[in-house]
Amino acid sequence: MTQKITQELLDELISLERQLLEPNVRESKERLSVMLDDDFYEISANGLLFNKRHVLSRLPNEKVPQFYNQDFRGQMLAENIAQLTYQAAYRRNAYSNLQYSFRMSIWRKNTSSWQLLFHQGTPSPEFALKYD
Repeated sequence: MTQKITQELLDELISLERQLLEPNVRESKERLSVMLDDDFYEISANGLLFNKRHVLSRLPNEKVPQFYNQDFRGQMLAENIAQLTYQAAYRRNAYSNLQYSFRMSIWRKNTSSWQLLFHQGTPSPEFALKYD
């Protein structure tokens, strides 16, 4: 039987998830390498697969979009595996329309820290943004 996620762990994982959206993290191969599990992979909104090597070569060179995220939920899948789901909206620049998605991330606790193991973003209908 899996354990219920604690509020403390949920808050930690939300913080880690949001750090991955920060320009100083996204632009740093070193920071990304620490935060991404060696077995990391992502399924992008357009159905492409990316592994850690792809992300480390691509992400630091991309223009950082404007992100909003909200309604985080978490659950434990195993003692050292946690899942986050949330709503996200982003735009490439101030003049582009928002793109809406549902996101899921799976985090794995390695020797001393949580690392992102899997991420997927699925396009969704527009939803109301909550600015908090």
